[in-house]
Amino acid sequence: MKSRNFVLAMVGAGLSLAGVAAPAASAAPSDDVSVQAVTRKSASCTSPSGQKINISWGAGSTNTTVYYNNHCNQRRALTFGFYGAGGTTIFKCFVAPARTQGSKVLDMANPYYAVIGTATSC
Repeated sequence: MKSRNFVLAMVGAGLSLAGVAAPAASAAPSDDVSVQAVTRKSASCTSPSGQKINISWGAGSTNTTVYYNNHCNQRRALTFGFYGAGGTTIFKCFVAPARTQGSKVLDMANPYYAVIGTATSC
């Protein structure tokens, strides 16, 4: 019984001290942190039937990171369109190898266009 009371007393003391030693939770959040939207897309595979290639990307301020998970037995070309200087369109393309997952950083931000092509090259 003595050990039980001792444990309860220690727990009670810890809880009361935790309230005193806690860091200030009311600190104002930083304004430079922002959550970027993630966009997702998928397309069916030619083979195996019922499988897909899935891609997602989040545009940063200077580049775009594309994540892919290709369940297909074929390579798939991924094409992204960006607005360049003067409103021109710039296309960036890369190939997602068959049966792999990975990521690719594109050196432009905020794509307005994304296509999962059936071609195996760009």
